[in-house]
Order: sequence, then C-alpha cells, then structure tokens
Amino acid sequence: MIVEILSQRTEIKRVTTIGTKIRAYYKDNLFIDVYWSKSGRYDVALIYDNRRILCWDNAPHHREVSTFPHHRHEFNRIYDSDVEDADKDLGKILDYIKNFIEKEKLL
Repeated sequence: MIVEILSQRTEIKRVTTIGTKIRAYYKDNLFIDVYWSKSGRYDVALIYDNRRILCWDNAPHHREVSTFPHHRHEFNRIYDSDVEDADKDLGKILDYIKNFIEKEKLL
C-alpha cells in the first residue's frame, strides 16, 4: 500500500525497495526513506544531500514531547507529531513534505 501511495504522487519520480525500507526519489539528492514494522515502529525521513532534514518516527528517545513516543525532527529540532501510524498518516506526511520542499526551495 505504501508503494502505491508514493507512486501516485506526481512529484515523486521513482520508488524502490532497499532492504526493509522504501525509497521515493524526487531527484537524485532528494528522497524519502520509509521504514515500518509489524510491531508498529516507523520512521519516515526526507533526505537531502545525504542529510536527514525532516523526519517522523516513534523511537522512544524524546520524552519531552507531549506526543511521546511520536515526534518530528526538522533541521535538528524536535517537535510534537500528529502522526501515530506511518501507513495511515502517509498522505498527511507527504503533503507536509511537499510544502516543506517548496518552502525550502529544494526542487
């Protein structure tokens, strides 16, 4: 289902599977890595020039956020997240990423 959702986005040029994650390319140096597991663990990251610049995950390492363990990383800052399920909320994440890419002029 995740591959199909990513493939339907016109701004995404190519979708591949690399081990346990799905990679969706906007261009060679700008892509999304999506990881999820049956246990509910997820990590969705926007990578630009080999740097994670935007990410949603539920690794239990930021107890200070009100949405713990769910949180968002944006340029080395941590924020609360309205994402609880990467599969269910992928459309919301992709919309945010699209706006972020436009705002930061990454394409």
